[in-house]
Amino acid sequence: MPTTRLNLPQQFGRFLLTGAFAFTVFFWSLSSILLSSQDVHRDILAVRTIVKASTLLPFARWLPDFERGYVPFLLRQTSLVASYLISVTLAWLAAFLYDAKVLRKENIL
Repeated sequence: MPTTRLNLPQQFGRFLLTGAFAFTVFFWSLSSILLSSQDVHRDILAVRTIVKASTLLPFARWLPDFERGYVPFLLRQTSLVASYLISVTLAWLAAFLYDAKVLRKENIL
């Protein structure tokens, strides 16, 4: 049975899905290693507060509060930021290598 070649948007979608899956796996594993249970609990409470405020407050008032309160709180959490940055890098690399492998198999690359 002949296989059809994917066009560029389909290849990009495959790249994005592979990267998203790899990011989820890497971020989950790294954050479970690097974050303590207290940090996780505090992060969950902060995210819950942000989501609740986003539904109750108008956007024009919510956005400055978000920028002033949550962004500095997030950036102070070095283990969470490190997990994110490492996961992004590894996910991009995994998606790139997988895509190159598939394209080589299809004799496109």
